[in-house]
Amino acid sequence: MTRTAEQPLRLAVLGSGSSGNCVAIEGPDGIVLLDIGFSPRETRRRMELCGMAPASVRAVVLTHPDTDHLNSGWKKAVGGLTGPRLLVRTRHAETVRGMGYDHTWIDEFDGAFDRAGIHFDPCSMPHDSLGSTAFRISVGNRCAAHATDCGRASPKLVEFLAGADVLLLESNYDPAMQRASGRSPYLIDRIMGGRGHLSNAEALDVARAVDRVQPLAALVLLHLSRQCNCPRLVEGLYAERAPELHGRLHISGQHAPTATLAPAERLHHATLFGG
Repeated sequence: MTRTAEQPLRLAVLGSGSSGNCVAIEGPDGIVLLDIGFSPRETRRRMELCGMAPASVRAVVLTHPDTDHLNSGWKKAVGGLTGPRLLVRTRHAETVRGMGYDHTWIDEFDGAFDRAGIHFDPCSMPHDSLGSTAFRISVGNRCAAHATDCGRASPKLVEFLAGADVLLLESNYDPAMQRASGRSPYLIDRIMGGRGHLSNAEALDVARAVDRVQPLAALVLLHLSRQCNCPRLVEGLYAERAPELHGRLHISGQHAPTATLAPAERLHHATLFGG
């Protein structure tokens, strides 16, 4: 087996929420950005806060083409920070081009791919009309998993995420706050109707199911709604219903990066049906 020191994988959520989402993932051969929901300048600033070099970015991978995941400022920065490719699912490519992004920047994917020595295994998730994409992200036997804007909690989602050492998972809203928000019935139904976002309780159920298959080293919650959620509420939910996860919990925010996390090496990836 290759020595652990030769298989680096570390990541930081640069920010997550309705105003922008981005995760910086550092592998053996550079950095990949998962979503670019902040301007190029703000992305650079937050990377530097995390001790990651913007010049090391080798690719940008898009979960889906909502504007909080693909900031319009990148249309004027074709080629990104130092010329990385923008990887989008084939079904999203026409939408991205229609938003004004140069087609020469875009590479399409449907199956697994590698960038910067990092392996990305995608899984389609139901979100609005075009769907979103969850990812298993691995270098050797180090693995993280990322799922946001994923519609509903399902056995398929749990099976896909199981075995990761670090799990990044959306926890968008509290149902009572959502219903009392004064938002339009259409928007509330869109968010809560199975093709929008996971509630706090749904995310907790997914995280507990994943953790039962193989214990997580860290759980990072993403995309908390500013209007319909509260970090203290989430903290209390885990303290009450999942104290075994509470000490491994990280809650991302809109305005500052999380700590940098490094998944540990594991001999195999467990699943619901084996391992």
